[in-house]
Amino acid sequence: MATIRFHSLAESAYLWTAIHVADEKGVDYEVVPLTPGSHEHLALHPFGKMPAFQHGAVVLYETLAIAHYIDHAFAGRPLQPVDALGQADVLRWISIINSYVFPTMNRFMKERLVRPAFGFDPDEAFLAEARAGLLLQMRLIDEAVAEGGFLVGSEMTLADSFLLPQLLFFTRT
Repeated sequence: MATIRFHSLAESAYLWTAIHVADEKGVDYEVVPLTPGSHEHLALHPFGKMPAFQHGAVVLYETLAIAHYIDHAFAGRPLQPVDALGQADVLRWISIINSYVFPTMNRFMKERLVRPAFGFDPDEAFLAEARAGLLLQMRLIDEAVAEGGFLVGSEMTLADSFLLPQLLFFTRT
């Protein structure tokens, strides 16, 4: 049996974030599929999001809490700087990704991939309007990565684990 379990659909970008953190820390895991909105799902995550996390008797939901727990509960290189400003930068980037990057890139994916798959045209007005925000996001990411190769400094942090799945999903659009 794996050390930790993620309860989620495999397609969840935030599951991919949690998996990336587990991989970086060298923690073995398994993904337990669940039915969205089921009693089991809502018992693990009352807001019905994914993933939920289990490590022995510890059950967590919300990816930031899960990533933070994995980083601190398991051996391996820390995925957050030790200094206050470095930690603040990691949290700032995670907030930017959760508040701006994910909603924009997720919506682009839905407009360009999901709607056409169901026979609907993309919302071209949204795509045109959201382009400026997307360009700003990508400029800020490019500037941050140009400095040290990662969002914060010269080593991978939790912030990068949050960004990676968003970029992977977005490239499909």
